Amino acid sequence: MENVPQELKHALEKFCDAADDIVKSFTKPIASQEPPKIIWHYTNDVGLRGILETGQLWLSDIFNLNDPSELRHGFSHAVKILNSKAEKGPPESRLFAKRFSDFYEGGMQGSAHYFVCSFSADGDDLGQWRAYADNGRGYALGFDAKALEHAFTQQNGIPIPSNSTFPITYKDEELADLHRQMIDKMFDLISLWRDKAIDAAVVMAYIQELHARLAVPALEASLFFKHEAYENESEYRFMQIFRGDTPAPEVKRRYRSYELVKYKEFDWKRLDAGALKHIAVGPAADCTKATQFAADCVAAFDIGNAEITCSKIPYRAL
Repeated sequence: MENVPQELKHALEKFCDAADDIVKSFTKPIASQEPPKIIWHYTNDVGLRGILETGQLWLSDIFNLNDPSELRHGFSHAVKILNSKAEKGPPESRLFAKRFSDFYEGGMQGSAHYFVCSFSADGDDLGQWRAYADNGRGYALGFDAKALEHAFTQQNGIPIPSNSTFPITYKDEELADLHRQMIDKMFDLISLWRDKAIDAAVVMAYIQELHARLAVPALEASLFFKHEAYENESEYRFMQIFRGDTPAPEVKRRYRSYELVKYKEFDWKRLDAGALKHIAVGPAADCTKATQFAADCVAAFDIGNAEITCSKIPYRAL
């Protein structure tokens, strides 16, 4: 970027500020909302024991989630909008859109390190019992949302920059509108280098930087959204983000069929053991036996006074 004319640098910075404002127009109102009183984490019996015994919740690499397409789904709106706009634009805009699509296909995983732990505002949802809690035989752990948020986002009263919490939004049109605003602000910058006496290498450096300046806020906005098909999950997300050009700190790996999944640990029990308020037994479990197992774990691992209840859904697993 050293040889890029000041005019182009200034245009990049101006767009960066505008894109940031567009994202914040959505995220600021969300940050001001009260979280649910209780947030629930669905798991199986092994997960229950592990979470209570070790005091750890796991934040998994977002690209290793059960549905790794969710971030790609969100980002795909930006790709489609840019491609559509470029069809009517100058030749360089179509090349820019092509390279942006290439990033969508193969470059997203190198953009940053994203680790997430998913909770739900609904502690008795049949779809989540089936998908995340051993087909209804598992458990849902209910945490005091404010207490757990504070433990996750604060260290000695100081905010942790990499950590955030927020509810997921299930409105594709709203995300597409954010991406459309960014692309409208950026589009004329694709051709800003024309009619200027600068060589091809400088143009390439400028275009690459413009790609990055668009991709970062487009990805950031996508993190707050999932497809409408998942709306029943009422997800409340805990997230850590780290730079993509250096390794994320303290990453561990666990085995999952033909895959090593990257994750980071959140030591909730050490920070606030009292944050766990409820343990719900799944609708397909033997209520008496599963309740006793949960009670034994609570007693053995010094959890406190978590209330143990059984799901009211009339469901039996196959």
